Amino acid sequence: MAIEKNSLSILIGYLALMIAQMLAQKLCWGTQMLYPVLTVIGLLGALIIWKLNQKYSYQNIIEEKQSRLKKIILWGSSGALLVILGQAVTLTLAHVLFHQSLISQNTNALITVFHHSPIYLLDIVIATPIVEELIFRKIFFGNLTYYFKPWIAAIISSFLFVIAHHDGHFLTYFVMGCIFEFIYYKAHDIRASMIAHAGLNLITLLLWGIH
Repeated sequence: MAIEKNSLSILIGYLALMIAQMLAQKLCWGTQMLYPVLTVIGLLGALIIWKLNQKYSYQNIIEEKQSRLKKIILWGSSGALLVILGQAVTLTLAHVLFHQSLISQNTNALITVFHHSPIYLLDIVIATPIVEELIFRKIFFGNLTYYFKPWIAAIISSFLFVIAHHDGHFLTYFVMGCIFEFIYYKAHDIRASMIAHAGLNLITLLLWGIH
C-alpha cells in the first residue's frame, strides 16, 4: 500500500541518518570537524528523506485538502509564535510547580554547540525541522489517522516526540508536539509545521544564545 511504502521509506531514511551521525561522532569526536560533518550529514539526510517522501508520495486524510502556499506560510509563521508561547507557558509552569530549569537540557546543549560551531545552526534550523516533522507529524500523526482518530494519533505522536527528546521536560515537549500537529492539521501541508518548527528553533537559539 502507498501509506506503508511512504512510512517505511521515511523510517528507513531516518534510521540511516541516525547511523551515519553516530559513526561521524565516533570518527570525529574531539576534533573541530565534528559539527561541520554532522551538519553536512544532517542536511543531506533531510534532503534524502524529503525526496523519499515525494517518491513514495501518500496523501493522508489531513493532506487530502490542498492549501495555497500563502496559507501554508501564514500557518507556519504564526504557528512558530504559537509554539513559542506554548513553550514559555509550560516551562514556566514546570519551573514554578516542579522547580525545573527554565531552559531544557536539549536547548542548553544546542546553544553550547552553536557557540562552539555556528555552522551547526543549519542543522538545527533546516535539517532537524524537516526530519522531525516528517517522522512525528507526517507518519506518527498524519499517516496514523488512517488507522486511528486524529486525537489518538496526536497523543501517540506527541508522546513519541517527548521520548525522542528525553530531557525531563515532558509537558513542554508534549504541548509542542500537539501544537505542531494542530498547525499541520489546519494547514493540510507538512511544510507549515516545518516552517513553525524552524522558526521556533531559530528564535529560541538566538534569544538564549545571545543571553
